[in-house]
Amino acid sequence: MGQPHPKLIMQTRTVLSPEDISVAKPLSRRSFFQASVGAGVVLAGISARAQSSSTVGRFITVEGNRIWIEERGRGIPIVMSAGGQNRLETMRPLAEKLAAKYRVITWDRANMGRSDLVLKGARDIDIWTDQQAGLMTQLNARPAYLIGASSGGRTAYIMASRYPDYCRGLLTYLTTGGGTIGENLAKQYYFDYADLAEKSGMAAVAKTPFWAERIKLNPENEQKLLSMDPKEFARVMRRYGTAMRSSDPMIGITADELRQIKANGTPVAITQGCPEAPQHRRDRSEQYAQLTGGTLIPTPEHYCAEATTGATFDKQILHAEVPESGPFRAYEMLSDIPGVIDDFITKTEARYKALGFGPEATSFAPPKRPGNVGPAY
Repeated sequence: MGQPHPKLIMQTRTVLSPEDISVAKPLSRRSFFQASVGAGVVLAGISARAQSSSTVGRFITVEGNRIWIEERGRGIPIVMSAGGQNRLETMRPLAEKLAAKYRVITWDRANMGRSDLVLKGARDIDIWTDQQAGLMTQLNARPAYLIGASSGGRTAYIMASRYPDYCRGLLTYLTTGGGTIGENLAKQYYFDYADLAEKSGMAAVAKTPFWAERIKLNPENEQKLLSMDPKEFARVMRRYGTAMRSSDPMIGITADELRQIKANGTPVAITQGCPEAPQHRRDRSEQYAQLTGGTLIPTPEHYCAEATTGATFDKQILHAEVPESGPFRAYEMLSDIPGVIDDFITKTEARYKALGFGPEATSFAPPKRPGNVGPAY
């Protein structure tokens, strides 16, 4: 992939969940100081005007449900959502850096952040990809580069599989899989709430920290949640949880779904995982690259490093910028990732141009779909 742009290092305050953390050695005092003093460094060539551009946040409606989005920058579109069950606020540092060169759209998936609750269907990830397709169409942002880490990465993979003509390129990092992480997250995200609903009703569910925040951020969610039949809510939660299988190459994503991305000819890049990370395993990242035909990016410097602070997961999940989480090298804010993303897009665009393909192209292969605009050879 070549050398990425200069590293972006900043002291972060973020939201993390078990899905979003790679286990590694803590940063030394010196390493953390070096990371902290680099706060605010941005991609080379960013103008003062780009740095001062304001964030635009608003609701858009897709299939009758409101989705909260933020859009910044101009140029080739990038679409990404947060990892874990986090809000888009955790994506802002990365989005602001990339917006110096690209049009960056971040969004809260259904049941996350400010967006409306949508509790139906067999898999949460299918709802999210349908929503992403809808918002990209409304915003005239297709095809776009789909970028994601952790659950944001899983969403990007299914998006590329189900909606290939929306994906000009796909890059994921800290991608989750292996061990029993799928079942562990299913319990945390879904099964515990199913049990609570059946035992104590929807009022009890609404009072839990996670669902209470969904209501606080979007008051209209309160009536939607409280009006649900507890048994139906529990059935939905269990369907979502059951779909998060660790036995799949990636949590809840089958090998055939990953092979479909390769068959589509989608340009793919995957960062190599960390050798000691039970959630973001190196062997799994290598498997994803093989199944999707993607380029495996060697593990970036500092990629596996994190500091510990004693802040509980619950506290971090509830508050996007709790002071205790400042030293974490978070998935959205890893110092090397903006340069890695820029390098991938730059090289992919150069190859499209060399092949004579236009801005609607979504594959390096000879045209087989309306999305590919270029010569047949």
